[in-house]
Amino acid sequence: MTATSDTSAIQRIGNRRTAAGWALAIVEVLVAFAAVAGGLALVGDQWAMPREWLLNTPFATWTGPGIALIAAVAIPHLVAAAAIAVPSVPARLGIIGGLLAGGSLIAWIVLQLALLHVFFFLQPVMIVVGIVEVVLALRWRRGVEIPAAR
Repeated sequence: MTATSDTSAIQRIGNRRTAAGWALAIVEVLVAFAAVAGGLALVGDQWAMPREWLLNTPFATWTGPGIALIAAVAIPHLVAAAAIAVPSVPARLGIIGGLLAGGSLIAWIVLQLALLHVFFFLQPVMIVVGIVEVVLALRWRRGVEIPAAR
């Protein structure tokens, strides 16, 4: 496929939402909800997590990580879900949003593991969820493209 045919394939996507697109939106909303709940719990110190875990981070309290969770995970997921839910938004933006949202979730967990050196059972679960988002975005893209003429 040439650059021209890549561009025309993307243009043919238009505003079409597929089952993969709607499944992606549902996952994004659920992740956003969980990230907001988790971020607010961290800000309010509801989990009373040890501050020693923050030694390798720029934070002295859990307020900063809570705000960062909302900013880096919840907001991108809400924006990506909105790009799918609003029919006038081109589908390609929903696909790109899904790829970026899934990537931000994976990056968040990798960064969390690297900085905190603490393992939670939800970390591998959330990495799988991020991978699911990326796969759904790619399936949506593949499902709405029209193959190039031979």
